[in-house]
Amino acid sequence: MNARTDTSAGTPFAIAVLGLVVLLCFWGIGDIPFLSVNEARRAVSAREMFESGQWLLPYMNGELYLTKPPLFNWLTLLPTQLLGAATEWTLRLPSALFALASCAVVYGLGRHLGGRQVGLYAAMILAANTGFSLFARRAEIEMTLTGLSLLSLLAAWPYLFGQGGRRWVLLSFALTGLCLLTKGPVCLLFVAAPLLAFAFLRQPRARAYLCSVPGWLTALLIGGSWYLAVSLQLGWDIWSTVLQRDIVNKVGGSQGGEAWYAYLLYLAGDFAPFWLVLLVRPRQLWQQIRARAELLLLACCVLLPLLVFSLFTDKHAKYLLPAYPAVALLLAWHWTRVLDTLQGWRRKLMTWLPPALLLAFVVFFGLFEARVFAHRLQALPEIDRALADYPGQPLYSLGIPDMRLVYYAGRPVAALTVDEVEARVGEEGLLFAREPLPEPLAGLANCTQARFAPYLKRKKSALLIRLGPTCRAAP
Repeated sequence: MNARTDTSAGTPFAIAVLGLVVLLCFWGIGDIPFLSVNEARRAVSAREMFESGQWLLPYMNGELYLTKPPLFNWLTLLPTQLLGAATEWTLRLPSALFALASCAVVYGLGRHLGGRQVGLYAAMILAANTGFSLFARRAEIEMTLTGLSLLSLLAAWPYLFGQGGRRWVLLSFALTGLCLLTKGPVCLLFVAAPLLAFAFLRQPRARAYLCSVPGWLTALLIGGSWYLAVSLQLGWDIWSTVLQRDIVNKVGGSQGGEAWYAYLLYLAGDFAPFWLVLLVRPRQLWQQIRARAELLLLACCVLLPLLVFSLFTDKHAKYLLPAYPAVALLLAWHWTRVLDTLQGWRRKLMTWLPPALLLAFVVFFGLFEARVFAHRLQALPEIDRALADYPGQPLYSLGIPDMRLVYYAGRPVAALTVDEVEARVGEEGLLFAREPLPEPLAGLANCTQARFAPYLKRKKSALLIRLGPTCRAAP
């Protein structure tokens, strides 16, 4: 390592980076209500599992929910059981822990590849990332999958590049089995598929890894246990709908998807401005990747998922999140090599830009996130307080309910059409409806018990209406 780079790799600097990463992952994660529909879906499913004591079959809003395996729910249930209640903190804790673990693993791999400086910059580039930092603080499964995929790769590393024995292979496959319990077979795109490509590049240890029969049996035993138990209880046909919706439609659905290069734009946005370093001496980086097996495997871990997901019709930035640690490691490797060639203000800029951006992310999430998303948050605790006065009343929603409503209502919310509301208007119950009310139900506004504005979006509002014999819609 060049002597001029020691400042950014010293112990005080490393301690400061560690402190910022810990703050990024944990500061205030229980203070903000659930911000997205997906986050609320995971929360509702986990809470209903906790309240029912039924850990095998997940339910969401009272309906069977088999779209995602239950490992994330099980992980959230551990702190929930200890505290006796499902809260924002208990439901987001697994994501925060796996995010911290991912940064630690990236630091360790980076240090192995090129020294302490590479490890520190890899951890900072990963943490100071819009997508990664967001999911580090959300009750969603993507960070759990990211952490487990990375740990599976880490377990395979001693066998692939060192003198590690078969026990590392079994550990890696066991972690792959946990990945299967997190998001199903798609996880193989982040572990098995890159290693398959790596094996084709004349890497005999990778071929030996993939040919491990005990390893695959371990992964299938762990990852397939839940699927087998559900199938024995409900029948094998239960998976046909899940297969059609979650795999067939997403791979080649009839609806027009985004352009094939959408994931390149997602990566550029999340890794800005760090990816700009790729414009400096890109040929040199490519030569280094080809010359060093560890870098070549990291490149496979990025390019294979990127290629496959780009072919899918359904595209979301979060789908590629498990590849982000490998991207961070490659960027950090090149970042430090470019840094060593610079002097003056350019050197200072590249040295301090990553920690400065990491600090900015910490400040945003700790101090400003709630203000920026106030329009999404304001109504949620108000809903909780308003419904506390009607603990036994059935709750309905005009149209499909938002899962954030279901979570903060603390009970199932049945979806009704306009005709069904008109048929039930004389029965006791509570109706949640967005404004403006449809014309046939306009008279129900006189029975409003609470109004929430803004409701999840700016300039949007909703009403809580008490149905019953005294409430009649105007003709």
